[in-house]
Amino acid sequence: MSNNPIPIIEVRGAHREVGLQIGRQCREQIRSMFADLRNELPPGVTWESMLGQSRVYLAHSRAVYPQYIEELEGISEGAGVPFDEIFLGMCEELWEPSAWGKGCTDMAARGRATLDGSTLIAHTNDLSPEDESRLVILKVQAGDDPEFIAVSAGGVGISVGFNAAGVSLTGNQLDSNDVRPGVPRLLVARAILSSRHLGEAMDHCLLKGRASSYNNVIADGSGEVYCMEGSATDCEAIYIEKDVLAHANHYVSPAMRRFELDRSDNSSSIIRCNRASRLLDENYGKLTPDLFKKLLADHADIPCPFAGMASKARPSSASSSSWNPCAPGSGADFPARRNTSNINSNHIGVPTHDRTPGPFSRNLRSLARTVPRQPVRCAGHVAKGEVVSTRPAR
Repeated sequence: MSNNPIPIIEVRGAHREVGLQIGRQCREQIRSMFADLRNELPPGVTWESMLGQSRVYLAHSRAVYPQYIEELEGISEGAGVPFDEIFLGMCEELWEPSAWGKGCTDMAARGRATLDGSTLIAHTNDLSPEDESRLVILKVQAGDDPEFIAVSAGGVGISVGFNAAGVSLTGNQLDSNDVRPGVPRLLVARAILSSRHLGEAMDHCLLKGRASSYNNVIADGSGEVYCMEGSATDCEAIYIEKDVLAHANHYVSPAMRRFELDRSDNSSSIIRCNRASRLLDENYGKLTPDLFKKLLADHADIPCPFAGMASKARPSSASSSSWNPCAPGSGADFPARRNTSNINSNHIGVPTHDRTPGPFSRNLRSLARTVPRQPVRCAGHVAKGEVVSTRPAR
């Protein structure tokens, strides 16, 4: 495990200007990432054919989210990488199902389930070891959108984050059988973080022209939490019940199970999801950010297939990072635009290479690393070395 803190990339301006700044500051990570992508093509295709297919996705995306295409164009210019390659990197759908594994787990708790009534969201995300050096924390003020803070590999796609309007985003990879040309799910994730309220975030999840969908876990500071369990053509809004929620990488809604690409490939996800639900129940009423850190590091002696975003051909070479428990807060809790230099990242986990077998993956010992910033109010109170907490939800 690297002892270096994840770098914070702070940018602001119009969308293209924001992208240009990200591209310049993440140039090394982006170039390294795209050099590797050329070696991870699905069987029977060429780089040129993939670029050709991505142009159909681009037409859909430019019509719906022109501002985020401008952002990607800025990243391209800043990094010195052709735009068509940058956009292809956003089209995860074109690599499926052969190249990507899956191994993220989400847990949420609120109200009576937490010690102080706050809303807590926890997420693990498995990445290849190569991605460890590419991880960045983005702090972005783009145009008139709410400012957001997010985790990204190379600054191009967003994994998890929350914004100044109090909207939080985490989620899980799902393999559906109805993937089609459309707006890539990574671009939808970027749009969700521009939302000014939870309803707007849900609208992005329900976008008609999407190519596919994650299980997007969206939440706000009032304690509203949903799993937007989607595919390209359908979506089920799963509301948090009894103040706890868990999800992994398979469809749990009866209405969505018909979209599962391969039910025989779900054992790891089923074990992780059920284990997460059990841990939430066993710790009901006691859940805190510190306790959630321990739960994310749970290593029950349950052998299950390794689940990571590394290629399935290389299952032993993955690492994990975690979005440690964060509670989405109200817009008032987020630093004002004139004072955004105070946003810190005490709730961001760091990747590890622990390969001990366990249900959440073999490597979830990713506890919070304090980035060298001063304690501030950021979507709730942040104490030095701690994670985000909010006022009790009512």
